[in-house]
Amino acid sequence: MITVADILALPAFEWVQPIVRCPGAEAREVRNVGILDCSPDKDDGYLSYIPGEFIVTNLGFARDDAELSERSLLVLIERGVSAIALKKVYTPIVNERVRAASEDTGVPLYFYDGAYHEVVAYQALDLIHRDSEQSNKGRILDNLLSGHDPLATRAALFELAGTTGSTVQCIAVAPRALDECSLYATLDALTAVLADFKRDWDVVDAVFAFRYHGTLLSLVSYTQPPAGVRSRSEGDLVARVLATGPVSLGVGEETPLSDGDMSIREALAALKTAQIEGASIVRWADLHHDAFRAAASEGRLFWRTAALHRALLEEHDDAQGTELSATCEAVARAYGDLRLAAEALHQHPNTVRYRLRKAKSVLGMTDSPDREFAFLLGLVFLDHTNPLVQP
Repeated sequence: MITVADILALPAFEWVQPIVRCPGAEAREVRNVGILDCSPDKDDGYLSYIPGEFIVTNLGFARDDAELSERSLLVLIERGVSAIALKKVYTPIVNERVRAASEDTGVPLYFYDGAYHEVVAYQALDLIHRDSEQSNKGRILDNLLSGHDPLATRAALFELAGTTGSTVQCIAVAPRALDECSLYATLDALTAVLADFKRDWDVVDAVFAFRYHGTLLSLVSYTQPPAGVRSRSEGDLVARVLATGPVSLGVGEETPLSDGDMSIREALAALKTAQIEGASIVRWADLHHDAFRAAASEGRLFWRTAALHRALLEEHDDAQGTELSATCEAVARAYGDLRLAAEALHQHPNTVRYRLRKAKSVLGMTDSPDREFAFLLGLVFLDHTNPLVQP
């Protein structure tokens, strides 16, 4: 949906000043754009101007005629247009009666300086057309997220982004203040960032950004599987996206292309947490308990989250020659009882405590209480089929 705020953020508008401040004015939907260049006495009396239309005019036909200016603006307001922008060429007249009608109906009035009306209309109509295309992509993604079919996922991601690589990663982006920043302005900036990222990383197969309802989704497809749980390029990509302006990010994990819907779900869930907490960035891997809560209603997402946490521990074990994964699993099987876990591992309880501190560090939970961490481990190792150690 294109709003009044989206139109006012177009480059054609160099300066904008509200004449009447109507609550929620900039969130009003814009369905079309029209140019007003004649009085209501001609032609059809403005019947051709439809509700939801954004009107630009300089009221040149009513220059110095207060009564005609009033009549013209009142008829437009009664038509239920989305907004009226008056270009300050002939010092258009807006009297108290017009202001009162604007307040009563919620149809906002603006003064502006900038390009010719035709340029405004061209840019606005192009934006409305883009929005229609983006809405179609959103419907494709809605279908993709309604279930899981690996072949259908690959087909949908190819249709959306032209992806043919081995893996894909999603970053969900939302401007911090939609009343001050056009979603499409951010989309353009994000598209440019992704193009530069693809140019600088030869492992990138395809990049794409599009609007998904009130969120922007960026998809990056890689030609080969990542070397680790988190791709080396992720930090660079995140830094570039954050540099586009005041935004919140939700970062999904890099997944096989056939599981691309998983990365999208992860990114959307992480973004929701970022917006609630007022954070610039939240990664799915850092959600921990919140990730399991988000995944609880969908088995595949739950199991993938558990596998991610185990992989982080196993990578550390492989690199450092430690036994954090086995220790954490034993603690989970013992319901957090360190004495029972130590007996199962044939280790001293202090050794188990030391390993748990290291595991907390690996998972980014250094300050978490032992009880909270033990609960997390119970979820991480929930899908292992061996019976838990009984006290």
